Amino acid sequence: MKINVVVIAIVIVAVLAFVYFIVKRNRKDQKSLEQELNEREVKPEKHRDPQV
Repeated sequence: MKINVVVIAIVIVAVLAFVYFIVKRNRKDQKSLEQELNEREVKPEKHRDPQV
């Protein structure tokens, strides 16, 4: 019975570490996406064609 408790504890720790990793990565991706969208709004692309 003691072996089962140890295995369950290891699995729970591994799952918690995986969830922490996913949440941390998602926040990082979200911040980079927000920054990229903000830069597009602030610096619009200029026309390359000569003006009329």
